[in-house]
Amino acid sequence: MRQQGLLVPVLVAAGLMLSSMPAWPEDVVVTKSQTFRGRVVSVDAAGIRVQLAQGGEVTVPRAGVVQLTVAPPPSVVRGIAAYEKGDLRDAQLNLGKVMMQYLGLDTEWAAKGMVYFGRASLRAGDYDKADKAFKAFLQTYPEHPLSMSASVGLAEIELAMKNYAPALAKFQELAQLYDKQLKPAKDQLAYAAEIYIGIGQCQEALARPADALDGYLHVIGLYPVEPFYSEALYRGAGLLAASNQNAKAEGMLNELIENYPASPFAAKAIEMRKTLGARRADQEAAAKPVKP
Repeated sequence: MRQQGLLVPVLVAAGLMLSSMPAWPEDVVVTKSQTFRGRVVSVDAAGIRVQLAQGGEVTVPRAGVVQLTVAPPPSVVRGIAAYEKGDLRDAQLNLGKVMMQYLGLDTEWAAKGMVYFGRASLRAGDYDKADKAFKAFLQTYPEHPLSMSASVGLAEIELAMKNYAPALAKFQELAQLYDKQLKPAKDQLAYAAEIYIGIGQCQEALARPADALDGYLHVIGLYPVEPFYSEALYRGAGLLAASNQNAKAEGMLNELIENYPASPFAAKAIEMRKTLGARRADQEAAAKPVKP
């Protein structure tokens, strides 16, 4: 009896705690003639499926929706936050759980989550998932500001799969937008840099070193944003070194090593600089006249 007496206040306290916790926000789907309240559970070509607050479910045709308020699931919130912190593994894990379930939902979190899921999948080497996410995004949100990110992502997939000619064609098509601008908006600089890094890599793979160097110099001269700037310095230096332009190559390597020590290309740059230094020493020794 004493144990039962102790249990009652504990249960009461637990009940008070639960009642004080915030409820999951109510989703609202409004058409011209009706308002549906409850929880949006999925979205597809047929419409938006809503689990109604009063019980039961209904699928609302997407074409008839005039207003939409849907709270993001916790996994989407976690996934978006992880991506923006650079934790791509956690982003892919969380976003992959639900993003396809909300494909086409006209909310900012659904659009952003789809692109982030594609990007995280691309970096993880899950090209099929990335391809599906990018194409679904572009079909559903063609005018969204992140559409360039999805388009560049599709080109990156071709590059990663070593389909160099198709990748180059995609990158060059995307580059036309920036070639027409004196200077892109600040939020577009990273896209332009990524595109020209991709052009350079494709041209290198197609054995066109001069064109590849031109791509990297575009990044260095016009779109100096990280992480692409340090990569352009390293790749550009490699091409210059291969054509015996050692002084220019060392200048690029010095800038990379001194100004971007945290870059993943910094250690490689140090090794390349050592090789160029040894080459220069050999050349100087060979040039010295031999004493009789």
